[in-house]
This record gives sequence, structure tokens and C-alpha cells, in this order.
Amino acid sequence: MGILTKKIIKELEKQEYAVDVLPILDKFQVKNNYSDEEMDNDLDVALWRAYAYNNVNKYEFFELTEKTLSKVKEEGINNSEWCCTYACAIVYLRRFEEALEYCKRAVELNPKYPWAWLELAKLYYKFNLLDEAYKAIETGLQLRPNDYTFLTLKDDIDNDRGFAFCLTHYVDEEVDNDESEDDLLNIDDEKLYNEFLSRSDIEKEIIILDELEKFQEIIDLINSLPNEKLTAGVLYSLSKAYNNNSEPEEAIKVLLRLKANEENTALWNHRMAYSYLCSNNLEEAEKYIVKALEIEPERKNSIMMYRLICSKIGNSKVESGESEVGLKYLLKARDLATDEETIILTERDLGWAYDHIKEYEKAYNHLQNVVALGRDDIWLHSELGFCLGGLEKYQEAIKHFEKAIEMGRNDDWIYARLGTMYERLENYDKALEIFLKGLEAEEKNSEIWLLSEIAWIYNNKKSDFSKGFEYLEKAKKLGRDDIWINSEFGWLYNHLKDYLKGLKHILRAKELGRDDEWINYEVGFSLNRMNREEEALEYLLKSEKLGKNDEWLYSEIGYCLDCLNRYEEAFPYLIKARDKRDDEWINSEIGYCLNRLDRYEEAILYLQKAKTLGRKDDWLFTEIGFCLKNLERYEEALEYLYKAEELGKDNDWINVEIAECLTEMDKLEEGIIRLKKALTYEDCDKLYINSEIGRILGIEENYEEALKYLYEAEKLKSDDTWVLSEIAWNILNIADEMESSKDKLENYKKGLEYLIKAQELGKDDKWINGQIGFAYMKLEKFKEAIKYFEKARFIEPDDEWILYNLGATYRKFGEISKAIELLNIVLEIGEFKGWTELELAWCYALIDEKEKAQKYLEEVDLYIGGEIAKSLEIKKEYDTVKQLISNKSFLS
Repeated sequence: MGILTKKIIKELEKQEYAVDVLPILDKFQVKNNYSDEEMDNDLDVALWRAYAYNNVNKYEFFELTEKTLSKVKEEGINNSEWCCTYACAIVYLRRFEEALEYCKRAVELNPKYPWAWLELAKLYYKFNLLDEAYKAIETGLQLRPNDYTFLTLKDDIDNDRGFAFCLTHYVDEEVDNDESEDDLLNIDDEKLYNEFLSRSDIEKEIIILDELEKFQEIIDLINSLPNEKLTAGVLYSLSKAYNNNSEPEEAIKVLLRLKANEENTALWNHRMAYSYLCSNNLEEAEKYIVKALEIEPERKNSIMMYRLICSKIGNSKVESGESEVGLKYLLKARDLATDEETIILTERDLGWAYDHIKEYEKAYNHLQNVVALGRDDIWLHSELGFCLGGLEKYQEAIKHFEKAIEMGRNDDWIYARLGTMYERLENYDKALEIFLKGLEAEEKNSEIWLLSEIAWIYNNKKSDFSKGFEYLEKAKKLGRDDIWINSEFGWLYNHLKDYLKGLKHILRAKELGRDDEWINYEVGFSLNRMNREEEALEYLLKSEKLGKNDEWLYSEIGYCLDCLNRYEEAFPYLIKARDKRDDEWINSEIGYCLNRLDRYEEAILYLQKAKTLGRKDDWLFTEIGFCLKNLERYEEALEYLYKAEELGKDNDWINVEIAECLTEMDKLEEGIIRLKKALTYEDCDKLYINSEIGRILGIEENYEEALKYLYEAEKLKSDDTWVLSEIAWNILNIADEMESSKDKLENYKKGLEYLIKAQELGKDDKWINGQIGFAYMKLEKFKEAIKYFEKARFIEPDDEWILYNLGATYRKFGEISKAIELLNIVLEIGEFKGWTELELAWCYALIDEKEKAQKYLEEVDLYIGGEIAKSLEIKKEYDTVKQLISNKSFLS
């Protein structure tokens, strides 16, 4: 089984031209990473290649077919298609007897393969075996009734046109009868065959690569050859390859290497002319082609090139304004034209040239010559219409323009010219209809002209100024560039919210000289919406200074200052604007501004006014919700925030706002759900949200879970003192709940580390000092604990928690009198009932005032008896005090 897949075979079978199968096979090889050897040794690949090569119709390719098929001969000899294809190739290599044998074998292997019978019939005819030839044709017609190729072959044999003639037919009847197609190879042309035989392998390879359009491979091949193999023919091939590879400058360099021996040949000068033509150096091209024709005046391809060069120079000169010179060249091209096709082309060029310089009568004569020669196409009718318009024969011109459109022309130029004819006839409605069609055309070359004409009709004939202005704006884009149109275009783009383009046009108007209040306002308007508020403010204030004092300017300045967070300055401008425009936008903006000034009660009034005026979008509801939240009206705030969410507000911010309200309403679980949702948004404030979740979980005494989120916050900002403090607080609470003294100790140490880090980073308030003191106290480092508790007490002298823990620490440190003093202050406040009494019982027991100690211990039972029963640690302390009281003295 071959390596070609069904899919690639289907693709190969679809190709209209045989040679097109070759690049498909090349791509197939690369894609599937097949080696050259694998491709060369595959029968199917060889047959497809041979099919392509045979259809090139050159000796070199028939030879290539023979070589290609020979590589798979062992398998191919038993394949009828291989035998037939091989025979077709070697016929042109004049191995007729061998070809006949292969054709015979092909029909033996597969009697139903029609093309083998076709080739066999030809070869029987070659050997004058007419009966066998007719039988082969008859068999073929049985397989393919009324087939053109078999019938044509029979006719050739009937009329004894010769074997060579039989080989000069295309398979397709239409192609075979097309006189424009090149003749197939004449096998009887001895000169052609001998030229083939005389070529070197390198020359043959170059011919093959050239036919396959592998120009770079030709270049690489020839450049790799040693100098002794660089014959004139090879170097000519190299120059041709460079031209075909779009490198005419390199082609010229190669030809100059041949100059010494070849400059006086027509071929060399012709090739030089062609290379300069490829590089669009028409003057040099002309010089060399003239020289080629001096050497060989009847050289047909040089005459054709000279005509082409004259046409190109002539058209170029006319187009650039050198009409006299250009016409001389075009007339020369006309003189060089000999066949009908080139005569039409040169007459056409002359018609166009005279139209271009407005000599319409002469143009018309040349165009009529084209008509007389039978040309009837889009270009001709377009040019005749243009010419007749110049001759003021508008009705006739219309007919030709409409004919060009009917034939398929669909660009704005044809509609522009046709519309102009109707304008000349004062049929403006029809002209407008045609011009508008021109704007919808596929190709655009005259759009600016069309737009201007449409504007002229709207403004001057229909008095529809808005439409006229619309089309003048479009014209600006295509070329109009003055103060007025740039100003208008800038205004339009601003209102279309394309502020970058708006700014570009407005600044262009300023550059052209406009510097009044309007233009400065528009610049500020653009910049403001491009988030360039500092620059915007400069232009807006200049507009105010120049005299603009309307609500739009005040609104814009207020909005700009709001964007710059300069709310105190913004507010008066917004109020000025509201005096003249009491609409939903200005009330919204004032509400926004007051919100940022923490003037929430006033903000609510303006925001609610905006709502009354009709604004009911998510932005307004979020602003009202934000305001109400800051007024601690959480239930109302939630109502608005939920409305905003229903209207499509779906981001981290609104979830955080809702969470804050829920948290303040002690709906902590719901708050956490919202915060977790906020975390799912890509650009959310992960630091804040993780911190907040951690804080709430800590409040719920879910310390372990709280730490997960706080650690995430720490990863995001390792020097955030609040996060570090909160981590420490949760760690200390976990430590308080632990039973293992070792685990407690480790957690107190860890919590202390976080507290000290937070303090080193700048947090030095009552809370941090109190917590550090607490941690040291738990670690029984009472001196250090007292230091931090005292520091916290200095910051806030009346804090009951600090006083209580400081008293307890003094007791543990042995300074009982200080402890009693502090604990009595806490006792009066009454914040830590039961706990304070327990500490006082400790103190009095320690100084042997047992009655007082007993009295306080009884109160302990009253306030925290339940806690004692639940906690072994507290019960241990309670029992220790009780034992102290029962002992005769502390020392005992």
C-alpha cells in the first residue's frame, strides 16, 4: 500500500492543471516528514509526478518522467498505468519499439484501462500496423463511447496525418480547438530534439526548475557551480531566475558579467532591457531595447518589449504632466503594434491620454478605433462616457457609464462620473441617488469628490444643512483640512465618545489658528474623558477666562475636579451648573462629590433628586447605598445595593459593600459569603478582602480558619501592620484554647513575634502594647509584660482590660500592693466581674488577709462559678487560692 492518503489523493484529483499536483506532493512530504527516498520509491507518488511531468510537454520533462518511473520499475512493471505512462514518456525519447511493448503489456494487465489502448493505437499507427491501430481505437471507444481523443485519433489515421501530428492534440476538445493555446511538442522537429540532446545535465535541471517556477533553487544551484561551468547560457538562466524572483538588480549584475563577450548581441541587450523594465527603470530599459533592435531589427520579442516600454513611458509622462513627450511615446507604441491585440491596447492608451489632457475629440477618434476592432468591455464604456462628458454629450455619456455598470463595474469613480452627468442635466435627485450608490461601491477612489458633491446638493439644492454637514465631515477625513472642518469633526467625535480622534481634530484646528473659548472647552472635554484631568482643567479654566460661563463649562470643570479628588473645589462649580441645569446628571455628580466630602446627609438629597428625575441605573443605586452605609443605615443601604446588583452591577466592590453592611448587622456568615464571592473577581483587592474575612472569622472565634485568610493577606503585603496584628491576635486566642502547655507556649511565642514585627513597622498604639504585654504575661516574662502594659496604660489610662491584666501581672510579679490598687479601679468599673474578684482573692491570700480573700472568693463563685466548672485551668487557680486561705500563713 502506498504512502498517499485518501485525502491527499482526492486533493490531487481536483487539480485543474497537472503541474499543480507537484507543490501539493511537496507539502505532503514536508508535513509527514517523508524522506526523498521514501517519496521516490512510492509507486503512487511516482505516477502522480509522471502525470505532471508529461503534461509540461518538454523533452526535459519526458526524460524526468522516465527517470522517476524507473525508480519504481520493479513494482510498476505489473501496473498498467505505470506501463502506459512510461511508454508515453519514452516515445518522446525516440524509444518507439520499447514503448510499443510497454503499451501492449499495459492492456494485457488491465484491458479496461482506456488510455493504454489510446497510446497503443498511436504506436501501431507509427509502425503502420493500421488494422491493429483501428482495433485498439474500437476497444477504446467501447470503454469510452464517443470519446473525443479516440475519434480524433481515428480521423488523423484515416487522413494519414502522420504519427507526429497524432501527438499534438489536447485531451479537452475546447482547449484543443483554442488557437491561443501553445502548440504541443512536434516530435519531428529535429532541431528541437538535437538542442535537447546537446544540453548538459545542469542546463536540463535549470529548464526543469524554471518550468516549475523554483527560481530560488535555480539561483542557489548556479551560484554553487564552479566558474568553468558558468557558460553564457547558464548565466543567462541565472539572470532570468533573478528577474522571476523579483531581484532585477541582481539580474543586471549577472548580465554585466557577460558584457565583454555579449554586449553586441541582441539577446544580451534584450535581457538587459527586460531587467531594467522589471526594476521600473524605463529609460535604461529603452536604451537597451533600442540597441537590441539595431542589432536584430526583426526580433519579434524585442519589438513586443519596445512597444511595452513605450506604452509605460508614455502613460507615465502623460500622468505626470509631460503630455507632449508622453504622446510621442504612445504614438511610437502604436507604430510598433502589429497584431490586433496590441493595436487595441495602443489605441486605448491614446484615447486615455487625450482624455487626460482634455483633447476629447482626438480621444474619441482613438476610442472609436478600439470599438471598430471589436472591443466591448467595461474600461472602454467607462472611457467613452468620460470622453463624451468632456464633449458635453451628457445623454450619450450616461448610456456608456450605465453600460459599464451593467457589465460589472462597481466603484465610486463610475458613480461619480454618472452622477455628474445628471447634475449637468440639472436632475439633482437622480444625481444624489447615483452619488449615494457610489459611497456603497466596492472600490473607493473618488470618495472625497463624491462626498463634496453630495454635500453641495444637500446644501444648495435641498437646503438640508444637517445632511450637508454630515457629508462635509466625511470629506474632511479624505482630504479637507481647515479650521472649520477640524472643529466640527472634533465636536462630532467627542459626541460619539471617540475622544482620541476628537482631540486630534480639535488640536489640529488650534494648530491652524483657532484659540477661542469654544475650542479650549472642547480640548478640555476630550482630555477629561481620556483621564488626562490635569491637562483638561488647564484648557477648561482658559475657556472660562475667555468668557465661557454656561452650565456645560461649569459641569465639565466640576466633573474634572471630582476626577482629581479636589472635591472642595469641584462643589461650587457643580452648584453653579445646577443653577442652570437641574437634571439627573448634575444632581448625581453633586451627590457623588458630597459623598467624597463625607457630607452624606446632603449627598442623599441630591442622589434621590437624580432618582426622581429618572435616573435608575446601577451607578446611582450604588452611590445611594454607599452613602446610606456611611450613615450607618445598613438595611436601607442593602436595599439599594441589591437593586444595583439586579441591574447588572457585578464586581468585587459591590460584594464588599454588601458584606460590610451585613457584617455591621451581625450577619457575619452572609458577610463572609459575599467577601468570598468578591475574591473570585480577577482585579479585586485581595489584601483587603482576605484581611476582612480573617477579621470576621476571628470575631466568630473561628481562629484557625481566620488565619488561612490572614496568611494569604500576609503573602500579598508582608509589612501590613494590621494584618500582622490580626494574625497575632488569632494565634493568641488559639493558644488560650489549647490544653497542652507546650503548644500554648509555642503559640504565645509565635503570636508575640508577629506583634513585635507589627510594632517595629510602626504600629505603637494601646492595642499593640497591650497584646505584647499579654503575650509576655502568658510566657511568664512578667517584667517585660509590665513594661508594655504600662505603655498601653499611658496611651489610654482608663482601659479596663489593660488595668485588669496589668494588675494580674503585678500580682504574678510579686508587687501585690500595685496589683490591688489597679484591680480595685477595675472593680469599681465592673467590667470583669468574677475575674477581678479572683485576682483580688489571690492578692489578699498572698498577703495573709484571709477574710478579705475569702469574701472575694465567694463573689467569684457568684459571677463565674460556671466558668470554673468548665475550665481546669481556672479551677486550678480557684483551688490554689482556696488552699492559700485555708492555710495558716502563706509561708506555711
